[in-house]
Amino acid sequence: MAKKLTVLMLSALLWAFLASACGFYSSGPARSGKSYVINGKRYHILATSEGYKEKGLASWYGDPFHGRRTASGEVFNKHELSAAHKTLPLHSWVEVKNLKNNKKMFLRINDRGPFIVGRVIDLSQAAAIELGVYRPGTAPVLVTAVPASRAKRLAQQHAQGRGRKVTASRASPFR
Repeated sequence: MAKKLTVLMLSALLWAFLASACGFYSSGPARSGKSYVINGKRYHILATSEGYKEKGLASWYGDPFHGRRTASGEVFNKHELSAAHKTLPLHSWVEVKNLKNNKKMFLRINDRGPFIVGRVIDLSQAAAIELGVYRPGTAPVLVTAVPASRAKRLAQQHAQGRGRKVTASRASPFR
């Protein structure tokens, strides 16, 4: 009985360790829930993206997160068009406009971040290339939530595999 209890306790301890490590090693924190804490700061997930609009600094991420799980549970691919946001609901669609060059595109939020003061959105490397954020590393942007009807069409296109991958030399189908 004691051996069985010890095995059970070790299993629970191992599970707890692995679960806590996921938040540390993955590109996003909580995969569900209404709020989460990163570096001692609590972030509250918005109930809806409707009406969301914010100006701020965009950054991008690629390696070392490429191939790791995002907050939505998907595997992050730096060559796909996606973005991370601290408080918008996962799978929300936003229009991101680079205020320096006026390039804009629609992106789906599938991860959490950026957790650097003053930054409002983290772009996948592919999205950063398309928007002209890749070389400078950051750029001022306007992030606007896409209305539900348009978001539904974008989600259908995304599900059909159109516009998922992009290279620097190929124009994005989301423009």
